[in-house]
Amino acid sequence: MENNQAIRKWSELYNLNVVVPGEGKSLGKVEDFFFKEGSNAIYALCVRTRLHGDLSLPVTGIVAIEKDRVTIRNAQMLARALPPLGRGQQLLSRKVVGVKDRELGTVKDVVLAVDPPATMRVAGFEMQRGSSSVNFGSDIVSRYYDDDNSIRIYDQSAKSLR
Repeated sequence: MENNQAIRKWSELYNLNVVVPGEGKSLGKVEDFFFKEGSNAIYALCVRTRLHGDLSLPVTGIVAIEKDRVTIRNAQMLARALPPLGRGQQLLSRKVVGVKDRELGTVKDVVLAVDPPATMRVAGFEMQRGSSSVNFGSDIVSRYYDDDNSIRIYDQSAKSLR
């Protein structure tokens, strides 16, 4: 997974500089992402700027997600309106719950499919269970619960993660 730039951990993308080629300066840093539950599609990145605070960067405005930066078409791609969607940072440290509300572990990191950027999505999770880590795909998530800060996975999948 580490050598594949099409799949990246959120911890690798967090705080990357957002740049416009040829301008030679950072417009801000990646702070969060907005995703749609059910499809796990990422709609936009949240970019923290020094002058304007948090701005939204639709994934359609991203040219490339490189090892050390996010390249965008132009500064006008950043918008003040933040979408009313789930935020990626809120997924970190959530309980992963399976059969009969049995806690399986906690989310350590979020795995994102980033290539091509226009179809960016939550691909999976890295779960901490005791002293070990377990990876699982987002396709086994049945629901994200805000009220108890958990991620519920399908029963059959929960059995295989034990």
